[in-house]
Amino acid sequence: MSTPSVTILKNLVLNWESNQMEEETIATFYRHYDGYPSCHAIDIANSLVVASRTKPEQHIDFSGASVERNILNNRNWCQHFLKAMCMADADIEFIGEDNVPSASYTYVVTGAYDNFGGKVGIGAEEYLSRINIKVYEGDENGNLVFEGGAAECLAWADGYCGDC
Repeated sequence: MSTPSVTILKNLVLNWESNQMEEETIATFYRHYDGYPSCHAIDIANSLVVASRTKPEQHIDFSGASVERNILNNRNWCQHFLKAMCMADADIEFIGEDNVPSASYTYVVTGAYDNFGGKVGIGAEEYLSRINIKVYEGDENGNLVFEGGAAECLAWADGYCGDC
């Protein structure tokens, strides 16, 4: 059975004028099939866990010494999530904000993006703690059926059956 879903990716950023944290949409994609929480929410949560395991890389510094550098940082959560999500067995299509089709479920994945200060390396635990997942029946104005982090999402989605 086909259950389409929409996933909206957002950064939580500082609005410099109001000095308040605000959500900013950065990407939207449509999943044609398997949009149920028992599939798509698990794919999202698993992709976040995979992304959190991004290993530091060896780089050569200015002195010629080999140094280890964190790849995950306080500004790039989404690129690592998308890399992992695109490797999942999911039929997704990136769409514009003005072209959002109707869906059985809408997933909103929001990650803290520090648009202030410098770029700072982070570990797996901090990476995951900076990301929130919300799941709505229907569109983003629909019934909120889940909100939490990746681990909670895995536990919730595994047992979610909606209208069973």
